[in-house]
Amino acid sequence: MACDEEINKLKEQVTCALCGQLFKDPVTMGCGHTCCKDCLAKLVISKDGKVSCPTCSSECSPVDIVDNELAAKLVETLRKILELRPEEGDYCQQHNLPYTVFCLDDMKLMCDKMTKDHPDCRTLPIKEAAERFKEKLQQALESLEAQAKENVGRDEQMNLIDLKNQGDKVRDKIEKAFNALKKYLEQEESAILQQVEMQEEGFLQQLEESSTGTGGNPVTIDHLISDIKKTLPKEDIPLLKNIGSIFDRNGALVRKPKELPMDLSQGGFNVPLQYAVWKRMLKHVDTVPTLVTLDPLTANAHLILSQDGTEVRVGEKQDDIPDNPERFSRWLSVLGSEGFSKGKHAWEVEVGDSILWQVGVAKGSVPRKRGFAPFHWQESRKFFTPEPQAGVWAMALQDSDYTALTSPPIELQLKGKLRKMGVYLDYEAGQVSFYNAEDVSHLYTFKDKFSEAIFPYFYIAHKGDTLKLTPLGL
Repeated sequence: MACDEEINKLKEQVTCALCGQLFKDPVTMGCGHTCCKDCLAKLVISKDGKVSCPTCSSECSPVDIVDNELAAKLVETLRKILELRPEEGDYCQQHNLPYTVFCLDDMKLMCDKMTKDHPDCRTLPIKEAAERFKEKLQQALESLEAQAKENVGRDEQMNLIDLKNQGDKVRDKIEKAFNALKKYLEQEESAILQQVEMQEEGFLQQLEESSTGTGGNPVTIDHLISDIKKTLPKEDIPLLKNIGSIFDRNGALVRKPKELPMDLSQGGFNVPLQYAVWKRMLKHVDTVPTLVTLDPLTANAHLILSQDGTEVRVGEKQDDIPDNPERFSRWLSVLGSEGFSKGKHAWEVEVGDSILWQVGVAKGSVPRKRGFAPFHWQESRKFFTPEPQAGVWAMALQDSDYTALTSPPIELQLKGKLRKMGVYLDYEAGQVSFYNAEDVSHLYTFKDKFSEAIFPYFYIAHKGDTLKLTPLGL
């Protein structure tokens, strides 16, 4: 801007040619050029007692050197202007304009010119954006401090003991399951126990690397707490300028604390063990441990259920269906007819060639009348996002990617196409596990604490696709 140019010109005029700094006790020589008094005293004096001007090389007699009070006042005035002038960080360096909004898509501050160049970006006024992220910073700080408090007093030895106890429990569970299958299953038992040993050894190795410091420099909870505490007190613009290094566009922490996988029960053994073995041995099973059917009272008006309640597909909206309180009105979902408040339950869903679906469980109080959230704001009450915070624990297929619907979602690397999947709910353990029903291989496990009835949950949005509940047994 023009004002900045004039300030820079003034700054050049009151800068000493010898030290490159603003004049300090400026003096003017006979030739008319000015410099600092201390800088002039360091110049070499010739035999005839004169000094050469550092600007024009003219020789000046000491009697011609006088204090320059005007230059001293100009320097004092310039210093006051620079103190009142906004910091360079408050301006867009590209367009030399002040920041006016914060972009939620690119997680950065924008000036008016940038806003016009990106008309489709979601933006907020700086004050509002700063308040939102201050709240999220506070929430993240409280969560991290709670985690840090839980870790107080725990050392590597305690972790080793805890891991050993978990390993013992998993081995005991496996041994009991295989004892029921008698001698001809000894080979299967040995193979699975070997997998447990390998996984346990891998966890032990990670603990050893963590304790000896050979695992690199992972981000710790203390690091994140320190960064957030440094960021929270800042003014709006400095706070937002680097907020992208803490949160991503979905409001999740960019850097995650290093967490070692200490829970063996969440691994590939958290499926019905006897059923897993029988599934690999037999092509057909007849008994059904958990008979799941779909509840028509909860189905979105665009969803069409089969007469026996075991299949759902997308169709045209059915205008004769009442919008009762139980029904999903803005989300193409349906719940199972029966909820579970205790015990272990398993069921399988044939997803076939469907290209857009979600399968899992949901609590009975899951929102039914809210629309889809375009981005994750925990404080938003207007939208519904299928994730544990909203009472949904599910897997999904979207854009050819399989994901666990955590916050943010975790992409799962599956081998081949998933055509039939299993859901295994252990209510008391607070675990929901997903497995490939073809070979009963583990896909993902959620771990939480349930306080109300949990229902089978289904979502399907592409016309022509279907989800079908299939019988299974042990």
